[in-house]
Amino acid sequence: MPDKAWGRGDAGLSGEALPLLSEGLSQLGVPFAAEQFNKLRVFLEELERWNRKYGFVALSDQAGRRELIVRHVLDSLSAWPTVSALVHRKHIADVGSGAGFPGIPLAVFLPDSRFTLIEPSARKTAFLQNVAILARLENIEIAEARLEAVETRFDLVVFRAFSPLSRELPALLRILEPGGLLIAYKGKRARVLEELAAVDLDPQRVRIVAVQVPYLEEERHLVVVSTTSSAS
Repeated sequence: MPDKAWGRGDAGLSGEALPLLSEGLSQLGVPFAAEQFNKLRVFLEELERWNRKYGFVALSDQAGRRELIVRHVLDSLSAWPTVSALVHRKHIADVGSGAGFPGIPLAVFLPDSRFTLIEPSARKTAFLQNVAILARLENIEIAEARLEAVETRFDLVVFRAFSPLSRELPALLRILEPGGLLIAYKGKRARVLEELAAVDLDPQRVRIVAVQVPYLEEERHLVVVSTTSSAS
């Protein structure tokens, strides 16, 4: 990955990254300020440093930075319109946070929610702790734990990368507050329907939301699962 700096200044990110990210946020309808750009800059700079050594995120050499913004930051924020509209989102869990997706981008642009990033890897939790301090992400806490060991309950649970749904769904639903929601980031609708067909779940508790990730010509969907009879 190129070592070229992200750039600093009043808006945080600059150069090639600024127009890509700012236009992507605009397309998603995410309001943003200079302070939030700066938090993302710190996060992405740290991720680049750690990623060169530990390979947290698979990126191509030629388009690594663009991939990082589009496939990870903007993909994470594709759920922002859905999440921001929720009444009950005071405490949100990002399960299997890995390098901080989707939890960190969502936390930056949802400062009125408290996030717990749940990650079993000690190396990744060390990275997340470092970013939380450097980027002054005051609404984030890190939990080094496996999902089955988590006892806290949350208003909302979000996750990427868990697959298939049937494997982790009972454990994910277990950590939801009554009336809480689970939002799973998924790809093609056909695959989503296959995964849902394999779980014993009342259809009235499920909603599939099509989302468009700016600059990404691939299908993306959110699977919204409620603890009650309606996922709306």
